[in-house]
Amino acid sequence: MNDEGMSMYFEKYRAGVEWRWRLRGANHEIVASGEGYTTEANCDYGISLVKSTTASTPVR
Repeated sequence: MNDEGMSMYFEKYRAGVEWRWRLRGANHEIVASGEGYTTEANCDYGISLVKSTTASTPVR
């Protein structure tokens, strides 16, 4: 499979007892990552928070 048309994607995984996520670019390089979460549901919530940001989200 070639990478044409591929976009960024979230990758969710376990690291020991913690759930973690990372955001990968179309080139599969890590763009961002989250903290360790004790439950998969909390990890999913963290991903949803990142997904909900927009261009108008302030940078401080």
